Amino acid sequence: MAHEPDDIDGLDGPDDLALQRLLTDAVADVEPRDRLGEIRRRTAPAPRRSRQRWTLAVLGAGVATASVVGAVVLAGNLGLPGGDDQSAAGSQPALVGTYFVGETTDGTWLYREFQVVDAGPATDRALAALRRLEVDAGPEDPDYTTLWPDGSFTSVAVVDDGIRVELGSRVRAVPAGLALQQAVQTVQGVLQQTTPVTFATPDGPLAGATSVRRDGSVVAPVNISDPVEGLETSGTLVVRGRASAARTGPKRVAWELRDATDEVVRAGDVDVTEAAWTITLDLTDLAPGRYVIAAFGADVATATDTRTFVVH
Repeated sequence: MAHEPDDIDGLDGPDDLALQRLLTDAVADVEPRDRLGEIRRRTAPAPRRSRQRWTLAVLGAGVATASVVGAVVLAGNLGLPGGDDQSAAGSQPALVGTYFVGETTDGTWLYREFQVVDAGPATDRALAALRRLEVDAGPEDPDYTTLWPDGSFTSVAVVDDGIRVELGSRVRAVPAGLALQQAVQTVQGVLQQTTPVTFATPDGPLAGATSVRRDGSVVAPVNISDPVEGLETSGTLVVRGRASAARTGPKRVAWELRDATDEVVRAGDVDVTEAAWTITLDLTDLAPGRYVIAAFGADVATATDTRTFVVH
């Protein structure tokens, strides 16, 4: 979605610029436009699986300073924990776009989901993002799945002819279906490169998996990017997403807010602008409980993407 605001007031220093990138890229299409939004937070090193679940445990906490209200809203919706103590010990986080598979009545698509990994060199972040595609980590959203087994990815390198992804010795063939595109679109987005990706094992490149390019046609026509699944919130909720940039893609996105009984309590539609869309929900008159926000094409039939959140 190439949706890039010209400026955001109050963003001056390096950390504020990082927050500006986060604001931009949480609704940016990956061609590959997923520049990483890095936000300072307190955290302790933990195993990858445990850290992922811990992220969900602190959903909704704010970050940074009050002057970057929009960034705080977005970071809170994405589940990044609070703490603006810049001297705090622990790893620095990076927000990365990861791609998972969703099976729908309209077909099988790739859906982007933002996850937090440790910051560091770009290739380290790319490897961490790829490892989120493995089954022992996987998506936060239970509607998504992954086609990569545990131990699939061992290294990422930028080489003269593109990007080289080394696979574990147990991987003798690339998983079928959308697996290649899961990895290609994830690693290209993190590295900010459109160059082709070659998959190899210690024995050499895999047949049929050399110079693989991004295929935008397999990305879901409508995708909710923010908030994360399971957010606990109150007051106002900003929902952001992407829509296919193809000519046949939706120009408007319809949405429904459903309660725990699946009754639609609110509905509407919104324009798609440069393949991005945003809605703001006032939650103040809703009873506490679990709700689902659903999004789908208003003018073009598409599969529905959903996020569950809790109003307290």
